[in-house]
Amino acid sequence: MTKRDFDKINFKKIEIQKNNSQKNSLFEEYDSKMKKLQEKEKKKIELQKRFQSEKEKFLNFFNKKIGVEEIKNNFKFVILILISAIIFVFYLDFVTFKGNFKGEKILYVKMDGSRGSVLKIDNKYLKNQASIKNTKNFEYGTYLIKFDVKRVTMKNNYTTFDGKIIGWKESKLNIFRKYILNIFDDLFLTEDNLYAFSKAAILGEKSEVSKDMKDKFKYTGLAHLIVISGTHISLVIIGIVKLLDMISLAYRPKYIFALVILTFYCALIGFSPGILRAYIMGAMMILARILFEKEESKKSLLISFVVNVVLNPYSIFDISMQLSYMAVIAIIFVYPPIKKFFEKTIFSKIKNEILRNTIDLMFLSFVIQLTSIPLFLYYFQKLPLFSFLLNIIGVPIGTIVIQILFFIMLVNILKITFLNSILVFITKIIFGAFEGFIYAGSKIPLLQIEVSQKFSILFIFIFYLILFILVFKIIPFFSFDKK
Repeated sequence: MTKRDFDKINFKKIEIQKNNSQKNSLFEEYDSKMKKLQEKEKKKIELQKRFQSEKEKFLNFFNKKIGVEEIKNNFKFVILILISAIIFVFYLDFVTFKGNFKGEKILYVKMDGSRGSVLKIDNKYLKNQASIKNTKNFEYGTYLIKFDVKRVTMKNNYTTFDGKIIGWKESKLNIFRKYILNIFDDLFLTEDNLYAFSKAAILGEKSEVSKDMKDKFKYTGLAHLIVISGTHISLVIIGIVKLLDMISLAYRPKYIFALVILTFYCALIGFSPGILRAYIMGAMMILARILFEKEESKKSLLISFVVNVVLNPYSIFDISMQLSYMAVIAIIFVYPPIKKFFEKTIFSKIKNEILRNTIDLMFLSFVIQLTSIPLFLYYFQKLPLFSFLLNIIGVPIGTIVIQILFFIMLVNILKITFLNSILVFITKIIFGAFEGFIYAGSKIPLLQIEVSQKFSILFIFIFYLILFILVFKIIPFFSFDKK
């Protein structure tokens, strides 16, 4: 056999191999397409079955005849609800002040600037919010005041007591508040907005925050940064744990110490309904770690609500508490199914971690805003539209500023004052950028729009009913197709 014949045979062999390879490739492509079609058909059949099942459940619910068994099954639950309602009504009546407002009264007051919020009168709660003038120029903090009420003014469910402060007893925690306030006085007194922000974000004192500054924060959707909330409590917990990690403290003592510090801090700033909610949830998370138990955010949310209502039944009418709980409900209940629904179509396709986290924060901010819309419309006649977008940049920058302020407070408490100059310099630069961002954001139109129409409680109920059906029925119904 010549070399030429040998080459021909090899060439034919190569051609056959190529053809076989092409055939195999075509067969693989065909198999892949067939599998996809089969999966699609299978999912279609599953969807139809699920839809039919939900339809039957829906029809059965309305066609179901209520018999003896159904009554027995629901009797205990109905009785429990009725007993709970009766106990709550009696308890509400017991803790509510029903006497005459005028005359000498013992008021429990939280002072903040020129006025003080009356938290209790003769150790009883008031149906409406009330305040007195700070005629003695008390510093920020809580006081037990003997007050001679001369005149009572009621307007828009708000009560104002006019009279004379006869005597007072200051909370011992005010000493620590003053100490921390003096730190900010020494470092930031000449920086008006930074000074106001530091007192509001760390101690909850908002008297120095100008109306213009408040309006800008509200319009840009970043007002939660100047009101002590779950964000601040989380920063305290994380900060304490990281600092204790640096000194290699044992696991349980570390979290026990963190719980003690958190309790002291929350007592220092005052257990308002929103702070109490954040404290209980944070404390339960720490306790779960101390006891090596699973963290249950849903249970801690429910427990915090029960404790809040028991300590102050009228806290359920507090706007800040309602917004606080609604934000947490959005994070725990509403956001997870929505994220799961978009996981395959959006999140899994984003490979860049920074971009994925940014989109994640944008979705979360939108869900929180969506969940809070009825409350904004009902109380403020404002409809937030695009303010959630500013949270993508505003929250990280604002959080950094708050972290630095906490650190400044800590190093000054520990007398490590040689760090002040560099820390203050860094704080001014970052807060300057943050303030500039807030100012620029306040100029963007349509972040929020004024709504002239008044909204009723019925509107809130219908909105949340629709949201409930969407999140817990419709989205889960289609989510299995997104896996």
